[in-house]
Amino acid sequence: MSGCEGGNCQTCQDSDRLPPGMLERYSLDVPVSSGIMVVVPVNASELPDYAAELISAASGLTDGRVYTVIFGNQDMKELYPYIFGYGTDTLYHVRGKAIGSYTPEVWADALSQISERIKPAAILIPSDKTGREFAPRLAARLKSGLTADCTGLSSDGSVLRMIRPAFSGTLMAEIECSGFPQIVTVRPGTFPRPEKRRASGTVIYWPYEGDSCKEITAETPKTDAASDIREAKVLIAIGAGVRSRSSVDDAEKLASRIPGAMVCCSRAIAERGWMPASRQVGMSGAAVKPELYIAFGISGSVQHLAGMSSSARIIAVNTDPSAPIHSCADLSILSDATQTLKELLERVS
Repeated sequence: MSGCEGGNCQTCQDSDRLPPGMLERYSLDVPVSSGIMVVVPVNASELPDYAAELISAASGLTDGRVYTVIFGNQDMKELYPYIFGYGTDTLYHVRGKAIGSYTPEVWADALSQISERIKPAAILIPSDKTGREFAPRLAARLKSGLTADCTGLSSDGSVLRMIRPAFSGTLMAEIECSGFPQIVTVRPGTFPRPEKRRASGTVIYWPYEGDSCKEITAETPKTDAASDIREAKVLIAIGAGVRSRSSVDDAEKLASRIPGAMVCCSRAIAERGWMPASRQVGMSGAAVKPELYIAFGISGSVQHLAGMSSSARIIAVNTDPSAPIHSCADLSILSDATQTLKELLERVS
């Protein structure tokens, strides 16, 4: 450049000769790490709602760039416009022989390589079965901290404030990491679903040349006749106050008569074996936001409230007037849950 000799450019040392706003835009007094990297599990046909939620939330947490990382084959190109539409600036598509089947060690290794390149301030990962498996491995590789199962996020510049239940759910902790990158797993349903839209952006194909340290010899998908409870518009929730196993059948019959309804449960019911864990709502289950949540015999522990308190309307049926569930209910019915469920089933045809 003309006027720059020996690496010293007098123009850069004289703020009066710089274009307006350049010093602010390229301030050197900021952390090296910036932007947010979002890791989303996808398949060739669809982008999960919680992945869209996380990408959209990331764009609201940083003034820097939002990087999204996906793993898979070329068939995923159809998803690119939607991934960009939710707020992604740059998409890293990891491909390679070892990517054919999911192994947590491969994902952690590939993500650590990408992280070393882009130096993100934070890495957001859905707190699903996959995320919970590879996130600790990624944190170990990057020698960084991990805050798991967060139910809320906010930011102060490049520093995240992470909210999660602590001490068995008796309080909500606000956590800050002392270094970068800040690695977080976020519970699905924590953020609102963004509007579906299409956009364009930069795609970088990242070839992973490592080898998988294990071979998947067979896979048997676990089938559940029920759909995802997070998709239900109406949820009929069964808790420990319901005395009979037959009440679950009554709840299923009631749900079949209400459009968009499903049956879910508290942890106590799942532990009894009356319903599968995939139907459990709460800190150790799913976070849901239905239009209507009807809780039968649920006391409302902090753990359970963390998973359903964002429901648009809540009806609580419980004989105990001091049960915590009443504090967030729009309508409280002080009645026996089992009997009330039977009477409601008789009235709904």
